[in-house]
Order: sequence, then structure tokens, then C-alpha cells
Amino acid sequence: MMASSPRISKVFGAVNIGSVRVSALIAGLTEQGELVVLGSDSRASQGIKRGYVVDMSAATYAVREVVEKAEKMAGTSISSVWIGCSGAGLDSRIEHVVTEIGGRRIEDGDIEQLLVAANESLQPDGRTVLHAQPTHYTLDGAHGVVNPRGLHASRLGVDIHLMQVDGAPVRNLTEAVQNAHLDVEGVVASPLASGFSCLTQEERELGVALVEMGGEVTNVGVYAGGVLVGLQSLPFGSADIADAIASYFGIRRFQAERLKN
Repeated sequence: MMASSPRISKVFGAVNIGSVRVSALIAGLTEQGELVVLGSDSRASQGIKRGYVVDMSAATYAVREVVEKAEKMAGTSISSVWIGCSGAGLDSRIEHVVTEIGGRRIEDGDIEQLLVAANESLQPDGRTVLHAQPTHYTLDGAHGVVNPRGLHASRLGVDIHLMQVDGAPVRNLTEAVQNAHLDVEGVVASPLASGFSCLTQEERELGVALVEMGGEVTNVGVYAGGVLVGLQSLPFGSADIADAIASYFGIRRFQAERLKN
């Protein structure tokens, strides 16, 4: 007797627009709170070079085709997606913000006010902030505080990890998806998504560098204390290794790809 399929309460769509491949994923949230993959597909990328859109119509066509195939496998359609961002000048920095507490016990409202003040004081330097996440708190200058609730302090500080991209390239990625008749729920930095999908909680706690090598872009994310504390996107990837082998040995690209692998 076959087990019945889990009832799906909500459906999510995701698109990763890489320089070599474009991928789509459709997942469902069960009534038990578990995510299950309903459909996925990938195809050769078009109109993308090192994470940047260089041909809007070609990129849109690739997105529409891969989403339609994922929808066919899932047996359902989607109207919106999340976008993974790997290039577009992706990098990060830490901003430290402090507020006066006056020696009393720290309450939830103090932390909320600190985070609001931190977001209002952020200076993105003309760039687009994808994520602004608290990494850890300080009490009177002492570092390493994970949860300051219930503790006494004169000054409460927080380190905010800003993940930023160049605005125009991200707008081009978003428009390529919107032109495929899909709404964009949001843009997610690839190192952040990769960390949750590839690393265990213990690995994120102990500290690890996660290197995600794509065809033309490599992302490096550094985790410590359970959170992403730094990232950098580099405009080099596995295709550059294959090209170097082909050039050095005077062979064709497909032969260099076999040697590389």
C-alpha cells in the first residue's frame, strides 16, 4: 500500500541565474512544516556574463523556459520566485552601533530599538543592501554576547553584517525575471543560501569558509558563531581553469574540460 503524499500548504519558487546554467526550483511547505522539492530543472545560461545581464531578452527566455519545465515536473504553476545573486559586485562589511542602557536590565524592546537605530544609520554608499543581519552583541565593550536579554549593561552594541551589491546589475536580474511574467519575492545572496543548504548548525557555530565555485564567478562566505560574518564575490570560476588548460596545452575547450574534471 502506497503512502499518501503530504498535503502542501504553500508553494515557493526559486531561480538561480548563473553565468553557465540557469536553474529553477519549486518547493512545497507541508502541514508538518517540512519543505519538499516538487520540481526542478536547469539549462544552459543565455545573456549572462560573470553574474551580469548582458542580453535582456536572452536571459528572460532562459528563465521562462527553465521555470516552465520545473512547473511541468511539479504539476503546478507559480507566479513569483526568489532570486539567488552570485555576482553584481557582491561583498559585505560590518557596522557597529551602540546605544545607552544606563545600567538596567536589557529587555526585548531595547534590542528592537537598537536594531531599528542600526538600520536607520546604515550608509550603503549608493549600493543596494540585500541583507542587514546582527552578528553578535556587545555589553559595555565586551564581545561575544549571543543573547543580551535579561543582562545588565550601561551600553548595548551590535555588529550588523551588511551584504551589498551594485544596484543596476541587480535591477537587471530582477527585470529579466519580471519579463518572464513572474513577480520577484526578493533577492538572496548566494553565500547565505548555500550556507543554510550545505552546512550543519555545528559547522556554522565552529567556523568555516564556504567556497562556491561557479562557471565564471566564485563566492566565498565565512561563518562563525552560527552566522555569516563575511563574504566576497570573485569574477573567476571553473571555466577560467578550463580556458587556462586549453591555452597552455594548445587543445580544444572540451578536451580541457575533461582534463580539468
